[in-house]
Amino acid sequence: MLFSSFSSLKANDENARMMVHLLDYIAVDYSAAVNQGSVINAAEYSEMQEFIATISTLGESAPAAVKSDIKVLYQLIEQKASQEKIASVSNSIKQKIISSYKLEIAPKRWPNLDNGRELYALNCKSCHGENGFGDGILGAGLEPSPTNFHSPEKANGLSPFQAYNTIRLGVDNTAMRAFDELNDDEVWDLAFYVLSLPHTASQVDLDEHTEIGFQVNLEKLASRSNQELKESLQPGAAAENLISALRLYPKEIAEKSQGDYLDQAVQYLKAAKTAYQNGDISKARTLALTAYLEGVEPVEVQLRANDASFSAKLEGQLAKVRSSIEGGQSPEIVGAEVEASVQMIYQAKEKLRNKTFTAWLAFLLSSSIILREGLEAFLVVITILSIVRAIKLPKAKTYVHAGWMSAIVVGFAMWLAAGSLFNFSGAQRELMEGLIALFAVGVLLYVGFWMHSKSEAGKWQAYVKEKIQNLARTENLIGLAFLSFLVVFREAFESVLFLSALSLEVGDSQQAAFGGGIIFAFALLAIISVLIMRFSKKLPISKLFKYSALIISGLAVILTGKGLNAIQEAGSISISVLPIDLRIDAIGFYPTWETAIGQLAILILVIVLWNFANRSSSPKSSKTVSAQ
Repeated sequence: MLFSSFSSLKANDENARMMVHLLDYIAVDYSAAVNQGSVINAAEYSEMQEFIATISTLGESAPAAVKSDIKVLYQLIEQKASQEKIASVSNSIKQKIISSYKLEIAPKRWPNLDNGRELYALNCKSCHGENGFGDGILGAGLEPSPTNFHSPEKANGLSPFQAYNTIRLGVDNTAMRAFDELNDDEVWDLAFYVLSLPHTASQVDLDEHTEIGFQVNLEKLASRSNQELKESLQPGAAAENLISALRLYPKEIAEKSQGDYLDQAVQYLKAAKTAYQNGDISKARTLALTAYLEGVEPVEVQLRANDASFSAKLEGQLAKVRSSIEGGQSPEIVGAEVEASVQMIYQAKEKLRNKTFTAWLAFLLSSSIILREGLEAFLVVITILSIVRAIKLPKAKTYVHAGWMSAIVVGFAMWLAAGSLFNFSGAQRELMEGLIALFAVGVLLYVGFWMHSKSEAGKWQAYVKEKIQNLARTENLIGLAFLSFLVVFREAFESVLFLSALSLEVGDSQQAAFGGGIIFAFALLAIISVLIMRFSKKLPISKLFKYSALIISGLAVILTGKGLNAIQEAGSISISVLPIDLRIDAIGFYPTWETAIGQLAILILVIVLWNFANRSSSPKSSKTVSAQ
């Protein structure tokens, strides 16, 4: 159900992106079809009609305002309206679609033009030519001709976002196919590279352009053409060199002007403070959330390794900023919370200063991630295996092993595909992690209640007798397999996220130590698992079930706190800070009302379910069991 929802969202996103793609073509190419109310190229005009018809079909489920504007554009094209009117309406619809569908119009990271150059040579050079003049060997005779990226119309009127859509979706009835085999990062690298082709390094003195700072963020650079950038940034003769600098060295300028992740977090927080003072609460909340997701979270693993307690306090302080904004506190209070956060971020920079990734540190960090996530998962799996051993059914044991092993295989596959699979924002990562955690809570509650209900000797004997006599155990076995898969998959998902980020940070020189830490952690987990399994053999069945039910119910409470906290960090639910600043990550307790009340509700539910199971164990039931 969860994954089908994500598939539906992806389909909507693709439809919306195709509409934007076609609207860009209409806005630019309509002038080649119609002039002063007359058709000057029948083929081009037919293409315009085809594009608007396709947009109408794709937009059948769009918001009413978008559908209405699409009808207007359809009528304008039929009436052969002016280029200015068509472009204006097309761009207006495009912005509404981007806003309505919340389309990503910029990459998640600064583009890598070196990678873009390699992708261009492999996929584009044969048609577009070595330098992008549209003079490639395979381009001769094509109709229409391959794009010349040096032509003034394309060089100044094309944005990386438009280039991204063309590469991702292709152009119907032309030789320009859709490059589905490239992941999002690769498409963005290629899109930014083709926009850099008209510019030369001799035009650029990088040090002259380090003052443009936060105003030239990645979203603006990705979504605006050169002409739009000139109009918004710096008029005059220097504008041309500035554009060349931005197109040739986007990441380098960002690093010089914006600093590292923590510097960006400070800038986002200050911008949030200003937005709140200006009365724009929604923008302030978004900026404060971005400060954490895009500024602090990327360095959280390294910071936690240096000072776990400080890392937790910093995360809690940033939550206070968001809580004060959502609670409608005075600008003075919000400003004070922002200032406190900024000071803590400066402290974090000091803690991370000169902390390079030695082989030993890379080893410790990777192993600690696996151990932290793995112990929680294997505690549940070992509990299930102990129960299966008590049942004395080898088939059940096979199901459980199949479940957790499948989760490991899926986790490894996610690791291999991390570059393309996790091309979503920090907020989407947190939301997905939170939803998986809460889904696991429901399964754990069911299993915990089932274990508790079988913890009395009489009930257990009757249960075993019934199940031995009746071989219809398939549903329970599948349930156990699913539980072992789900618990391990949840931790594997989170581990892949952390390890992917850490792998980029440690660099190529420490990859061996990084991998060694992962192998060591798995070996240590195996040893701990064997020891726990041997110890659990000494427990009577009834006590084993009681202790297992306690452990699983406790994990359900812990996961509730962690799941709700992850969803809070994604900005999907509000944050109301408790009067006491107490944070215990090990038990999933965070200083917010939402997480605390959620955990309390699950705890009460556990008690109610257990009391219900106890009441069902009446003297009459016991006599019945004895008679059997």
